[in-house]
This record gives sequence, C-alpha cells and structure tokens, in this order.
Amino acid sequence: MRTVIWLLYAVLGLILSLPALLISVLTQSKEEFARPPKTALWVVEHIIPTVVWLGGCRCTVYGRENIPEGAAYYTGNHQGNFDVGLILYALGGYRIPIAKYEASKVPLANLWMKVLRLIFIKRNEPRQSAECMNKAAGYLEHGVSVVVFPEGTRSKSRTLGEFKPGAFKPALKAGVPVVPFVIDGTYKCFEEHKTLKKAEVTLHILPPVYPEKLGITKTKELSAYVRQLIEEQLNKNAAE
Repeated sequence: MRTVIWLLYAVLGLILSLPALLISVLTQSKEEFARPPKTALWVVEHIIPTVVWLGGCRCTVYGRENIPEGAAYYTGNHQGNFDVGLILYALGGYRIPIAKYEASKVPLANLWMKVLRLIFIKRNEPRQSAECMNKAAGYLEHGVSVVVFPEGTRSKSRTLGEFKPGAFKPALKAGVPVVPFVIDGTYKCFEEHKTLKKAEVTLHILPPVYPEKLGITKTKELSAYVRQLIEEQLNKNAAE
C-alpha cells in the first residue's frame, strides 16, 4: 500500500508541479554557477521532505552544529535511493548533489533536477567524470556547497564500499572544508525488501575536515581519511 501511495503522490506531484517548473525555467539565471530560482528551492523545502517521508524514511539528524559557514564539500556513504532526497532537505539550505547520469533520464523529475542544477556524472567515462569534478569545483569557488557520494553506487546495506579518490578533487582544488556525513538505514526503506517500507534512519553530520590543516594534499589521502571517519561512525551505530 505504501508503494502505491508513494507512486500516486510522486506522479500527481510531478504533474501538478508543472506550472512551478515553468516559472523556474523562465526565471532561472543563465550564469553557469548561479543558484536555482526561489520557486525551485521551495520545492526542495516543501515537496521533497514529503516524498522521502511517504517512502518510509523517518530520519533523525545529529550534528547540525557541525555545518560550517560558507561553501563546503559534503561527502558521505550511499545506502539507498532516498539518499539524495534526504540530503537535499535534511542539511538545510541549498547544496548541489552529484548524481548518477541515469537519474537524468527520469521524465519530468529530470527537468526539476536540471533546474536545481544537479551535476550528472557518467561513472564509466573518465573524461566526462573529470568535467563534472571541475564543474563541482567551480560551484564551490562561487560559494555553493556540493554533495558527493564517493562510493559511486548504492551499497544497499551498512557495508561501506571503497571510495573513489577522484571524487575529492573539487574540495582540494577549491580549498574548502570537507564535511563527512553518515547515512544509516535508507536501504531498509526499499532496497532490503524491494518494496517501500517504514524504517528508522539516522543522519550524522561529522565535524568538518580541513585538508590544509592536516597537511593533506593528495586525493587518495583525503579519501582514506574521510572514509575512516564514516566507517567508525557506522560501526558505532551498529554497536548501539
């Protein structure tokens, strides 16, 4: 029943949002690193939380005090399909996610994603991936935060996959702090049962990492350091 209700809400919501989408398209700035129009941000603030809630995610957020002022590179684990939506509203404010290219093919939803300036990455195309990382660095340099899932795909469990070091290039290039976050439980909302289920989800926002203060200049070093922090929090969650 939850799956049916979610699908109905998602489809009807997309159809009813067409006027707002049109307004967003007409009012969006043509500047490359501009923020989305207010209409689009309203959707993030009011519609996406309902989509995630109807999907079964009951999220508790810890560590909001660790969110720094200004642009930062938010980096975390990737358990399920609801991760991007959860991050978009749970962190508060506006941040651009780096999402898999396949998401850009979802009808109507992809138009909202483009208005919200999501960065779509083709994981098996090095040149396109490098262009995405440069674009992410450009947003950071213009004061806009970016969200990345360096595993590159969903783990569909608590198991933490390997991080792709290249995912950390934007942070080092732009000289911004990296804010690790730990999602725990979103896979239970869908991936575990292949149908939507209610599940308790936690989001831990860890203290920001300042690579220059730690003397970290290589993506491989930064990747390993951040991954260890995230893994330690996942292990802590499992022990509680």
